[in-house]
Amino acid sequence: MSCVSPIRCEPKATREGELEADVLIVGSGLGGLAAALELKKYGYNPKVVYVGRVGGHRAIVPSEAAVDVVNKAGVLDLHTGFFDGMYVYQGDGRYRVKYKHLVLATGGVDVPITFPNSTRAPQKTAEELLSQKPSGLNIVVWGTTEWGFKTALALRDAGNDVVVMDNSAYARDAKYYERVKTRLEVITAVRLRSYEDELVYEEITERGAKIHRKKVDLIVSTVRIVNPLAVARLGFKVFYSFELNSLVPRRNNYGELLTLGERDVAVGGSNVYSTGHLYGALSDDITIEQGRLLALYIASKDGVEDAEKTKSEMEKFLGKLSIEANWLYNLGNRLEKGTDGTGRYVEPNVVDVPHWASFWPQMDVDEDVVICPCDGTSMGRILEVVREMNRRVKLKITHEEVDILRHLKTPKLSFGTTCGESLCVPYASIMLAAALSQKPSYFLYGKPQMLYE
Repeated sequence: MSCVSPIRCEPKATREGELEADVLIVGSGLGGLAAALELKKYGYNPKVVYVGRVGGHRAIVPSEAAVDVVNKAGVLDLHTGFFDGMYVYQGDGRYRVKYKHLVLATGGVDVPITFPNSTRAPQKTAEELLSQKPSGLNIVVWGTTEWGFKTALALRDAGNDVVVMDNSAYARDAKYYERVKTRLEVITAVRLRSYEDELVYEEITERGAKIHRKKVDLIVSTVRIVNPLAVARLGFKVFYSFELNSLVPRRNNYGELLTLGERDVAVGGSNVYSTGHLYGALSDDITIEQGRLLALYIASKDGVEDAEKTKSEMEKFLGKLSIEANWLYNLGNRLEKGTDGTGRYVEPNVVDVPHWASFWPQMDVDEDVVICPCDGTSMGRILEVVREMNRRVKLKITHEEVDILRHLKTPKLSFGTTCGESLCVPYASIMLAAALSQKPSYFLYGKPQMLYE
């Protein structure tokens, strides 16, 4: 096995074996560690398999709560290894896993933003940069989540001139922004036009749009996309979530993954759960609390914790979410109960693509936009395939051609590496769906036959 990060792995093995665990936790982010620590209190011996750092990306710029969890992790059974949905790869061996419960704390990953000429721009992701913070640079940090603000503050404190930008019309993490707004320059409602020795960007205000040019030494992306590799390989479907701007599995509020029965009606009762970033773009304390609640839920399913106590704890947690992160509270309700409580998930068409920092769709100029950061595949290369499949259908996005777009034949995307499956499939699905007015699932699972002419 050769792994640089949780997504850049080559799972190779020369020998095989078996691995047993009452609870297997994949990933060592705060959610996974919090769940493991709580499970130990109930007598479980959870095995934590991870690639990267203990504490995940939040350990780079940690909060007090994160430091506390990471410091306690020494009592856990931690193993460096990669889980592909069936096997755990460690060293030169692969092990078929037998588990009673499986917790996926596989998290998300920073991805580079893309816009016309973005490949010519000096760009790094926050995770790449923060291990050795530079000094004396003019830096644009892209993204206004808590992670974006933390990254910007860390780079500013290291002696850089830092500006935070986002294509959202408002700061995505308004609560954290209130704490740091006097320390950072933040510009929202930005569209990156191009990079031509300078960063050319458009700022949208109530007075209209204005073009600016800015000399920058480095663009830092704090955009994170959920890693759906293990979920998809285990046979659970993933869906596009507008609130998270990413592909996520259907689950209940505790994190239990739901299978989909007839006509996409949710069916519970699985022994696979998600926590941490996979659960959402959460602050440290909420991530830790959700991991702890997941442990209570598993214990109550096994009869070693009172179910009513677990239910009461969850209600308190949801009450906190409804105040501190209302968007996440609403998302949790929809993923658990379906749209309007129907038990069915109606996937919306895409209206926002966080890592696409230019205005879309501009198909005449955006065909060079990188759609797969693993191998540099451009939008234009995939559109060539779409054109071939449709031949006479014009790929020009206009109001008059909406009906034609609904009948486009779209390719099912497949990439042969863990990087491709973790990053390129969701990355390309979301961006192509936005450009072609389709749904990301069409590029993952194929388009329903009834939609063809």
